[in-house]
Amino acid sequence: MTISKTPLFTVHNQTVYEYSLSNDKISVSFINIGASIVSFKDLGKKIDIIVSHDDKKMYLTNPGYLGSITGRHAGRIKDAKFIIDDETYHVPKNFLDKHHLHGGDQGFSFKYFEATLLKNSIKFKATSPHMEAGYPGSIKLEVIYTIKDNELHIEYSATTDKKTILELTNHAYFNLDGSTKEGIKDHLLSINADDYLVIDDELIPLKKASVKNTPFDFRKFKSIGKDLTCDEKQLKTTNGYDTQLIINKKVNEFVHAATLKSNKTNLQLDIFSDQDVLVLYTGNYLDETYQFDNGQKGYPYAAICLESQGIPNSINMKEYKDRDIYTKNTPYKQHTVWKLTECKD
Repeated sequence: MTISKTPLFTVHNQTVYEYSLSNDKISVSFINIGASIVSFKDLGKKIDIIVSHDDKKMYLTNPGYLGSITGRHAGRIKDAKFIIDDETYHVPKNFLDKHHLHGGDQGFSFKYFEATLLKNSIKFKATSPHMEAGYPGSIKLEVIYTIKDNELHIEYSATTDKKTILELTNHAYFNLDGSTKEGIKDHLLSINADDYLVIDDELIPLKKASVKNTPFDFRKFKSIGKDLTCDEKQLKTTNGYDTQLIINKKVNEFVHAATLKSNKTNLQLDIFSDQDVLVLYTGNYLDETYQFDNGQKGYPYAAICLESQGIPNSINMKEYKDRDIYTKNTPYKQHTVWKLTECKD
């Protein structure tokens, strides 16, 4: 096991570092802005499956939330407000000037995380004070990245001193080809989900529905491009997949959630998680303003996000309104694993 630490630049008298964890199979790198993942390499094939900004200073603003810990609430909150114990809380209207998205510009994606190097892990810590961006409760968050064999484990833990909502994810963009030249339409994908969330015209999740006979059915492998531009209202609304799929599992159960494959490199990424949802986002709004670390400019469908998280807008949905609420006595926990292997078939 090798652990390294390299200074990149200084902001507000704080040094931003790039950290790397490596064994004989994989090497994963991070920076402490947003505790962001900036590289995940298969050392045998010398292929990096993570798409990241060429200029690491871009992580200070990070359009697209590339590789970052996203929250306090990943996803959208209808009308940028929610009610807890009869008290209404208002959060920033940073989506369509009406709804809330990804915790706003004071979210964890843009915070400076303190890092501690452990034996085969890196622990990142950050805080969010009471009423920051309108959210109740002071949050103390720890994210531990660990590599074991060919797996990256992401373990989250957070405490609050006041009842609040909390729903986090890592917003990594994958391309198993190791380059964004050809995009991800030919990647094969399977997702362990019988249901998805229907959204309205403003991308707000409304209710659960079956994936059967819809383009959101990934229970068997199919290419991402197969139904990507088909004549389906929700896909047209989001210009591709921006879909919350409800994983087949019990509450807090740790399961296999998805598998992504590249026929070009023969690499396979398996995702395991204890979260309720996997968000499938096909990079629909990536454009040439993104400069990736492989020298490529961004464009739609250059990379794919597979975000394990709670249910977006759950607090405003009758069926899920108590799902993502935490108190002093009920801390937040999440465990997600990305396993990188060579395809067996």
